[in-house]
Amino acid sequence: MAFRETYGELRRQRAAVAEDSGVAEEVVQHIWHELAFATDDLVTDDGRALRIVSPGWWNHAEGPDFRGAQLEFNGRLRDGDVEIHLTHAAWKQHGHGGDPRFDRVRLVAVLEKRPPRQPPHTSSGRRIPCLLLGNLLKEDIDSLADRLPLYREPAQSPAAHGACAALTRRFGTDNMNELVRLAGEWRMVQKAQLLRERMAYVGPEQAIYEALLRACGYSRYKHQFRVTAEQLPYERARQLAKQDTHLLEAAYLQLAGLMPQSLDEDAAGFAHFSRLEALRRKHLSGLRSIPLEWSRLKTRPINYPERRMAGMARFIARTAAEGLLATLDRIWTEPHSPTARRKALEALFPGRMGFWASHCTWSGKPLRSPIAPIGKGRVRSMIGNVFVPAAIALARERGERTLEEKALAFFARLPQEPGNRVVTRMLPRIYGENAYPKLDFRMQQGLLQLFGDWCESNPSCRNCPVLLHLGGPDGPSTENYTS
Repeated sequence: MAFRETYGELRRQRAAVAEDSGVAEEVVQHIWHELAFATDDLVTDDGRALRIVSPGWWNHAEGPDFRGAQLEFNGRLRDGDVEIHLTHAAWKQHGHGGDPRFDRVRLVAVLEKRPPRQPPHTSSGRRIPCLLLGNLLKEDIDSLADRLPLYREPAQSPAAHGACAALTRRFGTDNMNELVRLAGEWRMVQKAQLLRERMAYVGPEQAIYEALLRACGYSRYKHQFRVTAEQLPYERARQLAKQDTHLLEAAYLQLAGLMPQSLDEDAAGFAHFSRLEALRRKHLSGLRSIPLEWSRLKTRPINYPERRMAGMARFIARTAAEGLLATLDRIWTEPHSPTARRKALEALFPGRMGFWASHCTWSGKPLRSPIAPIGKGRVRSMIGNVFVPAAIALARERGERTLEEKALAFFARLPQEPGNRVVTRMLPRIYGENAYPKLDFRMQQGLLQLFGDWCESNPSCRNCPVLLHLGGPDGPSTENYTS
């Protein structure tokens, strides 16, 4: 069997889918999320008729409190963000007016009863209307705060259920499970196509190498790791690794601007630094750093880039003799079961060894117990997001159907990678109160694909073709969800 691309037929329909009150601000955010106020005949402070089609996605990261809200102003549907505040003054106090991240805010909802003396504006000067929630609450705010269930995760709230949840509740989850699997396979095929295009430009090994380093950097550092891979190509990295694993580590750290200029003798990493510095001076004296930024904000120390770079140096060293492409070809060719094949791929990555297994920084305290520089969860993600698409790309380029069949069998059995907020949101959104299916990597990829294609930009489920697909010509009616 080959990876199915039938999900693409559904996806082509996308074009047709058009702080002084003593109450925590989080309570007001819950009020907005649950629409726990009078929502009929809403009018903003500047006189616009307002209808809330969807309150949007609750954002716990930096930026506006709700993203992707769907709001009708005077009958015109607009999508954008919503910011929640206790008072009008908070917009200015928090500096939102000069922050471009808030330029897509369409509405500011505040626990006030009177219009602001100074209305909020974006950094470009656009006036933002306000909704005065203080006039719309059906009961006292303190009573509402006590009664309103403050869910740890907004996805636990019934308000987070999408229209799909009603269909799965009524007709079962089989159709939805199959759709998620199809979306997961489609996602892999698309990644394979991008990788195949890159292979045509730089060659298979370099393309896979770049994808690996990018995945190693994950979302926080993916750009920096990709640039490093482009500036230190695979063949050069392989040569350095053959000579000395620490020489490649020194090259990565020097190129990425992560090698200290000096280190105190009493620092924990002085011995390791001295070794790398000696190699750098002897073999890499002309290697200059790239001007890259490495923000550590909200990054767990065990995920710091120095540790990941050191781990990739050891990975390259382990595959250097045979070569990256030959190593992967051998593992795919050998008569392994999917589980044995996964273990063979995992074995390419280093375990708990060296300085970085016990440290996160050059001078910090040692970890309580050694940890591999690239954790098991990240390894699982790299296998699924790089090795599987690479196998599909090579199979289709070479016309090797057997390789694609092995990749599909492997993909279907690959355990789940560490969870993320999108998957957490999507499970209750499409399954509601039904029992969730057992997650594996394919299901996770499908949930991510469905979110990006349909849910992120249309949280209200308005005119969503997925509902018709789930019902089919003789299936469940979707008339309540497609108006």
